[in-house]
Amino acid sequence: MKQEVETTDQSKNIKDSPKKENKFMKFVWKHKYYAGLILVIFIISLWSFIKISLLKKDFNKQKQEITSTYELRLDSLNSERLLLTAKTFSWAIRSELLRDNQEQINQFFNEFIKNPDIIKLQLINPETFVIEISTDKKDEGETNMSYKFINEQVIKKDSTDFLIITPITGLNKKIGVFVMQFKN
Repeated sequence: MKQEVETTDQSKNIKDSPKKENKFMKFVWKHKYYAGLILVIFIISLWSFIKISLLKKDFNKQKQEITSTYELRLDSLNSERLLLTAKTFSWAIRSELLRDNQEQINQFFNEFIKNPDIIKLQLINPETFVIEISTDKKDEGETNMSYKFINEQVIKKDSTDFLIITPITGLNKKIGVFVMQFKN
């Protein structure tokens, strides 16, 4: 008797589950217009979420490209400005060197070093390659052969700072080498 009860319970469970599915399918078929609309809304929502995520990725990529381009152009403009500043400053040094007025050059250096981006200024004798004037007084009197063959304005960049080396010429010969060291 117990076996019969158990088998009838199992058969009821098996019979009930298809009825439940049938009820759900009957409901869906009965309201297929609304079910179709719900399915369309779900598909459109899924598509819009995918599209929005793709647009966000594209936006971030474009933003990064624009930022890097802007930084590159800004660095280029900054280096051009520094080159022009060094060239103009070398003309002032040239006029004082021709007058043999090193005290005035030292005053120029002391005022110019107040700029927070400038690390060091040096004036090197082109014949002996001795640093004659420097904002770092420990460097004065030392020999620096690094700029022996520089005949035009040059920029040397490091990871932390960069140098602008400007030869200063007199009427017929080189009378000095001006070195500006900037923070990068």
